[in-house]
Amino acid sequence: MSRRPTTHELEALIAAHAAELAALKAENEKLAQRVLHLEEQLRLERLRRYAPKSETLKERIFNEAEQAAAESRDDDDVEAVAVPDTGLREAPKPAPKTRGRKPLPDDLPRQRVEHDLGEDQKDCPCCRNRMHRMGETVTEQLHVEVKASVLQHVRFKYACRHCERTALNTPIVTAPMPAQPLPGSVATPSTLALVLANKYVDGTPLYRVADALGRADVSISRGTLGNWVIRASELHLHRVYDALQQKLRSQPLVHGDETWVQVLKEDGRDAQAKSFMWAYRSGQDYAQPVVLFDYQPGRGQEHPQAFLAGYRGLLMSDGYDAWGTLTGATILAVWRMRAGNLPMRSRPGRRPAVRHCRRTSSSRRCMRSRGWRARRRPTTKRAPHTPCGCASSIACRYWPPSGPGSTTRRRRSSPKA
Repeated sequence: MSRRPTTHELEALIAAHAAELAALKAENEKLAQRVLHLEEQLRLERLRRYAPKSETLKERIFNEAEQAAAESRDDDDVEAVAVPDTGLREAPKPAPKTRGRKPLPDDLPRQRVEHDLGEDQKDCPCCRNRMHRMGETVTEQLHVEVKASVLQHVRFKYACRHCERTALNTPIVTAPMPAQPLPGSVATPSTLALVLANKYVDGTPLYRVADALGRADVSISRGTLGNWVIRASELHLHRVYDALQQKLRSQPLVHGDETWVQVLKEDGRDAQAKSFMWAYRSGQDYAQPVVLFDYQPGRGQEHPQAFLAGYRGLLMSDGYDAWGTLTGATILAVWRMRAGNLPMRSRPGRRPAVRHCRRTSSSRRCMRSRGWRARRRPTTKRAPHTPCGCASSIACRYWPPSGPGSTTRRRRSSPKA
């Protein structure tokens, strides 16, 4: 006859089963978050590979509301939101598109190339009498000609005939050389402008610029082009950069962001070390927009503090804590990070424009409610390291505790340098 377990043995067995069940639940939750993360990464990868690019969507973004209104006349339950008067000037209307080839700019110089009939072709094919010229037909073509030439700076020398006959030494005076952008270099201002525009405006690597010059039988190595770029920055462009930085600090709104870059063969650092490129730009609607990049070896708070020292305007960022350490600036969070990446449910089968309007209306009502943060947090079931989870965390962290209309803000710890 088997012995019946005692009460203590049963309690120990129940506790062991409870601990095993808790461990299984924790592991299940961890695996579920992992699955959500992988599913979202797969969805983003499919969007990057198969979704329409921004160039093809450009024509549908700005008139999306008009298309949605024309396609769904029966959807009257969508809330109509009045746009407040911000006092800003109206956006310029785009010029209407015209069919056919666009005319060439009027400010381009014209070179007239005349084509005439031969003397034996100026007789009338009907009566064989001499024809007279009654007009002309003008056809314009775009002619771009890139030529490489050599400028020979000839400086005349002068000497004194009297000193040549009577003095021991004859003074020789040579005409001075005009100031050059890179002293001692063969690059003229136009050549230097061509190299800088190809690299920083057109995004052409220096080795391709060297290959293009080689096709014109001009042998300029990539290292020489790199030295031209560095010397131009050290001698001239840094003054333009400082002036643009002062102009940026005087504007009422500045956008800031940072991203990591990897620099090879940097003195005192490993090739695998991460550096950061800090980007600053002014508002899009300003008459004199400014976009500046600041390369720094780290992501500490001292870098934006030094770049925007003394700034007292509005600073819009992505929620990184280093931006919040600027004293005197009013910190704004990017709305896209708050609401743009949050998951929204909609009824399947509707057209994309209708779904977008419904989501926009629903998000407005949700964001206006004072209990948004309390309602969205338990329903946003996303792993914290996914884009949706990051957007939710940033939204909850930046949203005022007393509602969207409050100006209070929770203090956060400053990031380490």
